[in-house]
Amino acid sequence: MDASVASARGSSYEYRLSLLAAAALVSTILLILMGSLVRVLGFGLGCPDWPLCYGRIIPPLLIDAWFEFTHRVIGAVASILLVSLGVVGWRRYPDRPWLRVPSLAILILLVLQIPLGGLHVILEIPPLTGLIHTAFAMAIVGLAAVVFASAHPMMGHLEETADPFAQDRRFVTWTTVTMVMVYILLLTGSLVTRTGASLACPAFPWCGLEGDVPWTTQTALQMLHRYVAFTVAFLVLVLVWWIRQRAPHGGWRRYGNLLLIALLLQFTFGMLNVWLRLPFWSRALHLTIGATFWVLVVILWTMVWRRAHAT
Repeated sequence: MDASVASARGSSYEYRLSLLAAAALVSTILLILMGSLVRVLGFGLGCPDWPLCYGRIIPPLLIDAWFEFTHRVIGAVASILLVSLGVVGWRRYPDRPWLRVPSLAILILLVLQIPLGGLHVILEIPPLTGLIHTAFAMAIVGLAAVVFASAHPMMGHLEETADPFAQDRRFVTWTTVTMVMVYILLLTGSLVTRTGASLACPAFPWCGLEGDVPWTTQTALQMLHRYVAFTVAFLVLVLVWWIRQRAPHGGWRRYGNLLLIALLLQFTFGMLNVWLRLPFWSRALHLTIGATFWVLVVILWTMVWRRAHAT
């Protein structure tokens, strides 16, 4: 086969893989949105058994049961897409570690995540299994983002112009630290929600007037989440400033602006959660935008890290 034809076919396969990764990402973020709605509306036990609902394939006409059932349907679709992504990425690209390794990791985490979801329901949604469930879910989302960033032509074009960032070890390290801190932010947020600490501090950015709010485990968790959030905000603002200094025009500047918008939206809904006393819509959007923000940071890290190790 002619080398140019083989290269074109390989690029076509990678593009299809990137579309599969994009579909898996969208479905998983929708799953996170639906899961947050189920949780904040108190419908986590809308189907008290698993995998059936009230012992039936189609649940009874109860709003909580249908919310949980819809959550499970979206979860099934997301699982099918993620399994497909994992199998294709693992089997078709044995010589492409940036595609093969995260694809295999997705499959491994899914093997653990799916029964964990059932165990979470059977144990009547304790905080510990919920936290592990969130940790696995966000790890799977991050891995799918790595595959997308490594396979999509648009990301490849952006990566080719990443030398001003990839050749600077400080920027690569800063991006890595930012990614890790965003993951920790998601986990502390999940812990706050699952332990009932969302309104442990009734004011923002401080916890409350001195002496008005006793220092408890819940207030400590809430303030830990806020400290991590402010750390992430600082890290991302520096990243955006760095990007604007090195790439005042073009795709990198637009990507920096996208990161900034996601950060501002995430902070806005976080503050609204406190000021409006946890309306369900802001809680759901806070987590969904957080997952999207996580994807953007992982894609940035992937492009920079790949370029840094290719030069």
